[in-house]
Amino acid sequence: MENTPIQSPLTVALTEKKAADPLRCGRKAATLAALLQAGFPGTDGLVIPAQIHRLFQDHGYESHGRGPASTYLDQALAEILDRYPSTRLAVRSSGIAEDTATASFAGLYTSVLDVAGLAPLREAVLTCWKSSASMDFYHGADHSAVPSMAILIQPLLAPDAAGAALLGDAGDVLVSAVHGRADELMQGETIAEEWEVRQASATCVRNNSGTITPGMAYAIADLARRTSTHLAYPVEIEWAIVENELVLLQARPATGRSAQVVTWPAPSRGEWRRDIRLGEWLPEPVTPLFASWFLPEVDRRFRHAQRRRSGVRVPEPSYRIINGWYYHSPLGDRRSSELLRGMLTHPAFACAMLAGRRWPEIANRVVLKEELTTLEERWPRRYHDLLATTEAGLGSVDEHTAFDFVDRMTKLVGDYIWPMLLVGGAAWRAEYALARYYRRHIQPAAGVPHHGLLVTGHGVDDFVPHAVSTLDWSRPTLGELMKADQLPKHDPDRVPRESAALEQICLSTLSQRNVNPRRFMRLLNAARQNARRRAAYTADLTRPWPLLRQALDNLAAGLASNGVIDQPGRIYFLTRNEVRAALSDRASSRLTELAATRLQEWKQQRGLRPPPALGTPAYLLPLLLTRPVEYSGEPSQNGVLHGIGVSPGRATGRAHIVDDLDWSDSTAGNVLIVRSFVPALAPLMRNAAGVAADLGSVAAHMSVIAREYGVPAVVGLQSVTQTVRNGDLVTVDGTTGHIYTRLAAHPPALEVPGT
Repeated sequence: MENTPIQSPLTVALTEKKAADPLRCGRKAATLAALLQAGFPGTDGLVIPAQIHRLFQDHGYESHGRGPASTYLDQALAEILDRYPSTRLAVRSSGIAEDTATASFAGLYTSVLDVAGLAPLREAVLTCWKSSASMDFYHGADHSAVPSMAILIQPLLAPDAAGAALLGDAGDVLVSAVHGRADELMQGETIAEEWEVRQASATCVRNNSGTITPGMAYAIADLARRTSTHLAYPVEIEWAIVENELVLLQARPATGRSAQVVTWPAPSRGEWRRDIRLGEWLPEPVTPLFASWFLPEVDRRFRHAQRRRSGVRVPEPSYRIINGWYYHSPLGDRRSSELLRGMLTHPAFACAMLAGRRWPEIANRVVLKEELTTLEERWPRRYHDLLATTEAGLGSVDEHTAFDFVDRMTKLVGDYIWPMLLVGGAAWRAEYALARYYRRHIQPAAGVPHHGLLVTGHGVDDFVPHAVSTLDWSRPTLGELMKADQLPKHDPDRVPRESAALEQICLSTLSQRNVNPRRFMRLLNAARQNARRRAAYTADLTRPWPLLRQALDNLAAGLASNGVIDQPGRIYFLTRNEVRAALSDRASSRLTELAATRLQEWKQQRGLRPPPALGTPAYLLPLLLTRPVEYSGEPSQNGVLHGIGVSPGRATGRAHIVDDLDWSDSTAGNVLIVRSFVPALAPLMRNAAGVAADLGSVAAHMSVIAREYGVPAVVGLQSVTQTVRNGDLVTVDGTTGHIYTRLAAHPPALEVPGT
């Protein structure tokens, strides 16, 4: 197939015999074609062969639509639109490597729904193809060649109900059903009605909402069994009911539990949140190496410092990994009485923390003195002492030395996080006090939020090579991805000038109201000082990451060369103890299969959308912590998402979903759509029109950077990466915290003070 010329017509109909060739049409489309040709109920469609994708891989994704690959693609798109000139389409990946007996890749490659017109169709195809490259980043395909992908194009159905069915070992069938389309179900984002269908019974076992009847459940189970018999292996199918007719959408080998609804139970008493402690730095599921090495050691050292300074005893661990995702509880499963006991044990610390919302200077004097000494003197000295032990470089040390280096550096980072987070908390309290004063005395006249006052312009131009997209060691640092001279240009003085102008407006407003500005200036100076500290110390957290990754590369190369793992990147899917044992036992070849299995599980978890909080908080906890934003989850009926405005202003642009920090497709004026507001996004923000994030807070480091750049930003949206598509026209209102999607009504007119 790879060396044969491409003949017209380029596209292949599912009803054609050659559509059943998985090397031509990918396994998803080939399996569906074989079933349709055997008489199973389904919908016809057209396939763009994988050979065209291989041309794009060989020649690159040609700019401006020029080149042989683009010529073939344009012809294929013309054939599709000739057959479906005005039909809304579903554009689905059909990879050669997916839907195998060992790895289904369910939900990992991209599909784009509700597509119409030439330009959106072309963009949807390219989006699907590029998702193949993102999976290859983690060496996920169990094959030697770079995976190519066909594209399956079908009319978009409007089903009354849809879902999945999984055939069990004993012939029983688990049926999951939702109203309408099932795309959210397959991503683990919604609660389904679940049925267990046996030979003599069909029973709704969960969430009975009348989505399907017992008769429908029997019919779906029968379709799953007949499909399995025809294909000669256990299957998982996706189905839809359209105008009372059952339609088979897809069939793949039953490799795991992907058809089951993912649940998010609270792990124990108390509230567990993703947006505090390390949660904002972990926008993906954690890998086994990071979860077993970094997290327990850091948590142990944090809890020790917390107990010593605040008197609060939190059980080990204070975090949980749920479906691969990190959740933290400030008190674990303890009651409010534990917080009260700590406050009585260390009353000065507790009172300073509580008073900081009104008088941040008190909190700074009582709480931060010791922590600043640690951050400015003790920690840098220990860091440089540790570096001195590897003067020859980590690339030349033996594997045991590299392992010991990671151990010692992890302990050092664990000692850094407590004081760093206290400094971050002080910055939040200082800004809270300023905002409270501002709303009362200034905002009614100024008409704009206070955020612009905190912009100073200090440090935003620095290239930070150790900035990361996640704390998890598996991802490269910014310095590994780009060089300082690749940074876009921007005007570093524009926003500080606006900040100075707003300060003068505040002073003028206070003068007109006969209010002494002394209190305002004290609060403003405290907020600015604490904000600068927070930015500096937060940026330094990941300074050891390039060295840690070098040490882990050393370990991975040694394990791979000795056959313990088949690829160096698989080290992240081992645990710390497994790596340590493998250094002594070179016969641990079984780890290859184990790492591959964990990789597939991680990929499935990455497709989930975890809720922001689980459980109920202890009664007294809101005294010290902000409540998480009440997430809307989905757009309201007029297409508006609601979050937290962290950088004021409004901007409209084309959405650019940033997943693996690929700068190649970033265009000036885009609205960045991200999972979490992480430091490695700073270079992209220079020319961005706005930013919208699933996760984040006003106090996050990148919220400060957004204000420094004057980029409107909204965080805490939870679902924006799932709701918005690449190329959608999106309006970001960082003042109100609203995102207006392409489906939204026109956003309200922006009121500009003084006009």
